[in-house]
Amino acid sequence: MPQPLGLREQKNLAVKQAFFTAAIELFKEKGFEATSVDEIAERAGFSRATYFNHFGTKQGVLRYYGQRLQQRVEGSLCERDPTRSALDRVRQILLTMAREADAHSEELKLVYLYSQYDTEYLSRPTPARRQVFQLLETLIAEAQKDGQVRTDISARQLAFHVQSVYQGAVMGSVAGYCTVEPVVEAGWSFILDGVRGGLAPAE
Repeated sequence: MPQPLGLREQKNLAVKQAFFTAAIELFKEKGFEATSVDEIAERAGFSRATYFNHFGTKQGVLRYYGQRLQQRVEGSLCERDPTRSALDRVRQILLTMAREADAHSEELKLVYLYSQYDTEYLSRPTPARRQVFQLLETLIAEAQKDGQVRTDISARQLAFHVQSVYQGAVMGSVAGYCTVEPVVEAGWSFILDGVRGGLAPAE
């Protein structure tokens, strides 16, 4: 189970949030290319050196959305009753991510739009995306042991399929076709049919 953040980690996240908020505002006003790190740092109220200590590159600030999402997901698992089933916690992860996407839809659109400037953002999993995926995989493996989920497909493969429902909803939101939570909520029965593979629901 994820542990609560320490004071230092909380302060680091607060600084990152300030930079992220400033960057998103400036990207919306001027675009990514026309915005400098100095401008982001000035609006956030911190130094250029502090910015690079946290993000390394200008495009690195875009990854904060995923880091914040990871924290929300882990926090939601801490808040849930630990006696709830692994499958229920998978649903909780998806709904937490969906609600974050809907609550910050404008930020998410800009992150997706400007992620092209981060050559590794889409070509390989970021640490935050990897951590959330590992949580899904671990919970699905637990659900397999509990007899809630089919075992003829690996937990890793099932996690990819589960995650793709969320990602598809996000892409629909970015394109302006839908909001994320209703699509993910409606897709849960589809997910259950797939991961159960004909298994009867656990009592």
